[in-house]
Amino acid sequence: MISKQVLVLTLILLFFTGFTNSQAQNSSASYKVVHGWPKLPEGFILGAASAVAVDSHNHVWLFHRGKTRSIMAFEAETGKMVASFGDGMFIIAHGMAVDAEDNIWVTDGTSGTGASRHQVLKFSHDGKLLMTVGAEGVPGMDGTHFNQPTDIAIAANGDFFVSDGYVNRRVAKFNKDGQFLMDWGREGDGDGEFALPHGIALDSRGRIYVADRSNLRIQVFDGSNGAHLATWTPEMMARPWGMEVGADGYLYVMDGGHLNSDPPDQARIIKMDLEGHVVTTFSSFGQQDGQIYWGHDVAIGPDGAVYAVDVRGQRLQKFVPIR
Repeated sequence: MISKQVLVLTLILLFFTGFTNSQAQNSSASYKVVHGWPKLPEGFILGAASAVAVDSHNHVWLFHRGKTRSIMAFEAETGKMVASFGDGMFIIAHGMAVDAEDNIWVTDGTSGTGASRHQVLKFSHDGKLLMTVGAEGVPGMDGTHFNQPTDIAIAANGDFFVSDGYVNRRVAKFNKDGQFLMDWGREGDGDGEFALPHGIALDSRGRIYVADRSNLRIQVFDGSNGAHLATWTPEMMARPWGMEVGADGYLYVMDGGHLNSDPPDQARIIKMDLEGHVVTTFSSFGQQDGQIYWGHDVAIGPDGAVYAVDVRGQRLQKFVPIR
């Protein structure tokens, strides 16, 4: 006969085993595309879609390379456009982030012609320009100049980090007022060196994740001092382009494809834990709904929805977990 104590212990073990298995299943859930999302204004065609971010209202912000409505916002649920601004302001739309106060930050940089504003720009939620960092049209590598910056991440205290990537191969850190604090990195393939720091993300512990695209890897740093913490090279990852840490504590990576293929012959979104282990992957290379032709960036909504932008596909797509 099973004793009461053994029965109780068995039930507790089964409960926690089931809970753990449920967590694992949820974390590795597959995703499906939401067809017909977003709803663009009638007759409007996006330019190359470069960056995406989500604010506290669950509005999805898009940065694209069209001359009008370069920055657009959509309701997460309906896909309806709720805001747009930035007509004629940018040379090459590239990176984007939203801070804790719902300000919109973008970088103007390029991988092709070399033409760029070489700046980081901060806008209010309604499109008012609040701050610029970097000298417009003047490349350089110091506390007041960038050379084709790629992406930006903002800490809870307002400090921000810029991946100054196409030429300078560094990460630059500033305080909330745009004052330069420090930088790190140089060209190379060693720890703390970069071939192309293309995307950047920040977690709740102050760790910085950098998509070192041309080195086919992700590097992790201490945001307080730039110290190198880890290098990740997942076997199935071709080259990381953009990334974001979701509210669920996972890192989502836009894998844009192999270096020797133009356009890339591989595209997927990789979900990883913050120790560098792959949890799941989804999407594939192509131009059909739910596929990615030249993925550039990824963002995560508070409800777990994943948003992906496609440069050559000129589109923004929404993916949701299959429950």
